[in-house]
Amino acid sequence: MANQTYRLFLSLFLLCVVPSLIYGQSKNDKTVVGKVGNQEVTYAELKKNYSSGSSEEPTLDDLESFLPIYLDYKAKLLAAKDQGYFEDSALVAEHESYVKQAAYAFWLENEIKPAAFDEFKKRAEMELKTYHILVAVGPDAPQQQVDEALSKLKQARQEITDGVPLDEVNEKYSTVRGGRSMGGDIPWISVGRTVQEFEDVVYGLDVGEISEPFKTQFGYHIVLLQDKRERTPARLVNHIFVRGTGDSTAYDKIHSAYNALEDGQPWNLVLNQFTEDGASKRSNGRIGWVSYRQNFAMDFVEAVVSQDPSEPYSEPVKTNYGYHIFKIDSVETYASEEERNQALMEQLGDTPYFEESNQFVVEFLQKKFDDEKHFEAEDLYKDWIMAFDSSEISSLLEQPAGLGEETVYTFNGEDYALNDYHAFIQNEYGARTANAYTSNLLNEYALKVVDNNIIDLTLEKYPEFSKQSESYLNGLVVYNINEENIWSPATVDTSRLHSIYEENISKYQYPERPFYYLMTARHDSTLMKAKDFVNNGGSPDSVKVRIDRIGVSADSTTNFTQEPFDRLSAMEIDSFSETFEYNKIRGIFWLEDRLQARNMTFDEAFNRILAEFQPQREKEWLQQLRDKYNVKVHVKKLRKAFDKDA
Repeated sequence: MANQTYRLFLSLFLLCVVPSLIYGQSKNDKTVVGKVGNQEVTYAELKKNYSSGSSEEPTLDDLESFLPIYLDYKAKLLAAKDQGYFEDSALVAEHESYVKQAAYAFWLENEIKPAAFDEFKKRAEMELKTYHILVAVGPDAPQQQVDEALSKLKQARQEITDGVPLDEVNEKYSTVRGGRSMGGDIPWISVGRTVQEFEDVVYGLDVGEISEPFKTQFGYHIVLLQDKRERTPARLVNHIFVRGTGDSTAYDKIHSAYNALEDGQPWNLVLNQFTEDGASKRSNGRIGWVSYRQNFAMDFVEAVVSQDPSEPYSEPVKTNYGYHIFKIDSVETYASEEERNQALMEQLGDTPYFEESNQFVVEFLQKKFDDEKHFEAEDLYKDWIMAFDSSEISSLLEQPAGLGEETVYTFNGEDYALNDYHAFIQNEYGARTANAYTSNLLNEYALKVVDNNIIDLTLEKYPEFSKQSESYLNGLVVYNINEENIWSPATVDTSRLHSIYEENISKYQYPERPFYYLMTARHDSTLMKAKDFVNNGGSPDSVKVRIDRIGVSADSTTNFTQEPFDRLSAMEIDSFSETFEYNKIRGIFWLEDRLQARNMTFDEAFNRILAEFQPQREKEWLQQLRDKYNVKVHVKKLRKAFDKDA
């Protein structure tokens, strides 16, 4: 166990990008406290690379303990370099995969998330009242339909400007679906309440301003910002609820509940007697936080925020859901700006404005670096490839004749030609037929281009990222050289292990132990069939074949301490145990035999011997490295530098 713990610690130390502690400059920073080959390790380097999981500066004992570990690490790096680990194709590929994922994370944490949060926080301070006209257009609608929608919205915008009542304009131009207009009045909204495209437009308007036509997933809109106000704090709400009916029954019931409260009956008793909301009933009527951000019906939100939170409960209120009596437990407040920021960050995480995904980062980078898809060139390519009809794309040896140099995609100022695009199509979709080509593949190609460029973009934007990349590569190669020289059974000197085995053979023994069959089934009746079969002369090995829906496993064990295996020590050979519960099903043991104590063979003892030999193996290998790379530990210099630094 100690060896496993040390191995885990070492692996984590080497593989993780350890956050270095930042210390002030000291006149002792250049003091050489160790040497590996021709590399000198200074006091400053040692402190920078030390990590105790604490923000406090290390003690002298900490640094003295860490110094030989760090020097051994440096020696392993030199050995790995000499042995070609840094050029190993598998490690290089693994490192590149890590660096790419780390690059995505860098953009998220260092640019995308802060920018998204700043905008979200700014918008969260306000609530908006809007009115919109919507012409529904599908995502794949032909251009003629799009042009017609835009023409309608321009006319609608002019009529609103000319003073035509909003409802008349909405009735005239907005799409009707299910008998209801898709446009119209939108009650007060706050950040995160609508799709981002809509929100981006309305938060950019002044009160009284009408937008130009814009697109969302629902179609094309124009929107009028009617009013703007400070955000209404969310309320933590409980309610007693009665569903609406076509007669006075619901009205009478909610007023009976209200009268009971007025007569002094406790809230929980009235709730249990009258409420028809089973979900909230189990939590004292608790609905949760209600505000203009949540997806409640607007008349419900309006009803909640209009209540006086200082009152113990409201009078009966009717909404689209039915009748309510509200009890406001608290109004949203924050003890500090830090607490408010944390709450807003959680809210941001629940919106589509910020996602921790590679796709989200790619879309951000495409906007930041001005990507452009050249659809005219893609149309030419589509005509060219579709002419090959049912031929497999992989069989198209020729390039797009006369079109290959046409630019189909531009990203970060670099043009990508149809020849590049065609190579991508062949590589990714070579098994498809040419007539199965679709223009959507250009979007996939654009994602691939950004993905291929993200490491260079990150290094250019964040030079410090190269240190993280280098740290991971060092950790990766050191982990692998450790694996080969310390942990791997494949590289161990088996003659040494044989010697250990032969010199200590009495240590490697199996004690007397039961050999048993464990039979499991869902029902006791199935186990009884198994017992009858074996008791009447059937072999336990045949039980699974002869009886349906039963599990059978044969094994031996030296562990008699845990349920249900503690039963085995008291059982007679050729007998069944009582039925017991095992992994949520029913089980019984059949004790076949008691195996006599015996010495393990070398193969049986191999893993145990290897684990015992591992510390010695590591010690010998490290000494070889220290000798080869002339590792020097200058403890006295470290102590002097530390004393002067104190």
